[in-house]
Amino acid sequence: MTDKIETLGLPKPMIIAGGSPTFSVHCTRETVECSPGTFIYWDKGYMDLCPEQAFIPAAVLLTRIVSMPGHGKICTDLGHKSVAAENEITKRIFFPGYEWLHALTQSEEHLVLENKTAQQFAPGDILYGLPYHICPTVALYERVQLVENGRAVAEWKNTARDRVISI
Repeated sequence: MTDKIETLGLPKPMIIAGGSPTFSVHCTRETVECSPGTFIYWDKGYMDLCPEQAFIPAAVLLTRIVSMPGHGKICTDLGHKSVAAENEITKRIFFPGYEWLHALTQSEEHLVLENKTAQQFAPGDILYGLPYHICPTVALYERVQLVENGRAVAEWKNTARDRVISI
């Protein structure tokens, strides 16, 4: 196809192809500029879907336990205003080290988790979670904190939030 374009006297086009799931295929093509999007943050969904891609998630959400609504349940402040909610409830957030925590319900402000072990939590405890879908999760935040060695060292503005629809 690029040959036809060049025979018309037009400059050779740059071919930009692929996405995060096809990165490992397109990155080997010398004539193609690969265009994965999620790799900059990565997420739990692509970790599961593309195990051949050894990216490490760079986006982690911090949530606090706000209450204990019943035996074996904890309520966090991680509602669907804080994490992408288009997936079914058990595929929104993953808590490394606490794989046995299972999401039961989610509202705008809260996520209730089932705690099937003897592990004790208390209001104020912090959990760190990996979103299953980082793209719409990032768009929920104006800024992200860059953390190095356990300390926040900078902020990045999320330009994905700055959408404008013009007519």
